[in-house]
Amino acid sequence: MTSSAMKEYLKKKRRKRALLVSFVLALLVLGMSVGYVLLIKPAFNDDSGGGGGFSLTSLFKTGTDVSEAQSGTETPDPTQPGEPDQSFSGQSIPDEILSPPVPEEEPFEEFDIHIMMVGDDLLHMGLVNQGVQADGTRNYDFLFKDITDFIDAADIAIINQESPIAGNDRGFSGYPAFNSPTEVADAIAKAGFDVVLTATNHTYDMGLNGLIYFHDYFRNNYPDISVVGTHSDPDEDSRDNRPGDYWLVKYGVSPNDRPAFDDLELAPEDLSNTAAFAIKEVNGVKIAILNYTYSHNWATWAKGLDGYLNRLCYYDPDSREIDFDTINPEVLEDIRLANEVCDIVIVCPHWGYEYSFEPCAYQKDFARQMIDAGADVIIGAHPHIVEPVEYITTDSGNSGLCYYSIGNFIHCQVPNYTSFEGLAWVSVHVDKEGAHVDLDASGALPLVEYQTWGPLVIRGVYPLEDFTADMAANHACNFRDGGRMSLETLYQWDSNLFGKWSLTKEDILGN
Repeated sequence: MTSSAMKEYLKKKRRKRALLVSFVLALLVLGMSVGYVLLIKPAFNDDSGGGGGFSLTSLFKTGTDVSEAQSGTETPDPTQPGEPDQSFSGQSIPDEILSPPVPEEEPFEEFDIHIMMVGDDLLHMGLVNQGVQADGTRNYDFLFKDITDFIDAADIAIINQESPIAGNDRGFSGYPAFNSPTEVADAIAKAGFDVVLTATNHTYDMGLNGLIYFHDYFRNNYPDISVVGTHSDPDEDSRDNRPGDYWLVKYGVSPNDRPAFDDLELAPEDLSNTAAFAIKEVNGVKIAILNYTYSHNWATWAKGLDGYLNRLCYYDPDSREIDFDTINPEVLEDIRLANEVCDIVIVCPHWGYEYSFEPCAYQKDFARQMIDAGADVIIGAHPHIVEPVEYITTDSGNSGLCYYSIGNFIHCQVPNYTSFEGLAWVSVHVDKEGAHVDLDASGALPLVEYQTWGPLVIRGVYPLEDFTADMAANHACNFRDGGRMSLETLYQWDSNLFGKWSLTKEDILGN
């Protein structure tokens, strides 16, 4: 189901809902009118007591009980001319009858939702080889050993899988055409990540079949992990991605009940698997996550790739030449749709210029367009280094938090600045008014990848506050013509790039 089909479905659903509401209101008004005529009005106007009946007013007369009201004692007819109505003379209806106490509203228990994301998981051959065990098997749990506390503390953990996982039978390779072991995906799942971003400039390195394998490996082996950015079949039915009991509980129809199952009108969150975004739900709050790439390392968009890889930039439909300065209008349409069906919208673009500390003009322009379309948070990747965090207010008055780039996560790159990284931490506060990004509790935790030389070994990825002067002095970049590493330089980057948005471990973990 495409985003356009989802949008049409929502329009039909709104029309049906409007007709239903109008019908219910009409019945309610009719019922109230009939009730007034048949029950309420006679009760207050007919105090004759004829036929052995009794009126409400008789119950409120001093000294009169129910048995007396039902005794049939004749009373003056207040409706006869010349006999004024005395039925309520000197009487008062108790306040608890006229104005029954309104039950106190249950206080809303406010809560927080935490989302984290790390940058490029980029498996150069040094890392691929480092995962080989003594018995010849492969294990990559070491990639995430230093950030498990943050993954565990988050309700939704996101990783940008830069290098494709296109199948071990294809062999392994690094730059410029990557293919990473499937055991990397296994380590991602074991670490506890909930969302894997797959739209990068390297996604197409192993061709369309490699892209499909990449997407399907997670879907087939780890169905609880949402894969965003790619699709193995643009026309697939999202109901194939859910277990049968899910549909039975939610819709009362089993997948075995055909054609009723095929005719189900699915809710938006069940259609989204085949659109451009995933929905993760936490305590009833829906978080949309979208992912796009500026290109697949070509200046033209490959034929036959539409619908398989989410595209950030517009391209000429005749020449297929990519216009890197114009956003793909489908991106904005997706964001508007996500904003319509979800409480918080997070867009993760693969964009910008590599090795630039400053966002380029198109990043700034795209960010504002995405916020105007409904994005609450933007978390970027691709430049391999950190770019600033900015709270943006557009000319239209819309606002959103933008991490232009959080840099690498794991890699074997040489320059010292490629080892300074960020962990994006977004806190969402939920109160009775709804869900909103808590700016005071959101920001970026500065990280440093620790490499040693002779041969190159990736020792881990540490919070900057745990990185020592000795580690900086022994960092591989000092021996690889990649610039000098020092704590002073790292803290200066933290101040310049994250600034007031810089977080500590205590800010996130609370201890």
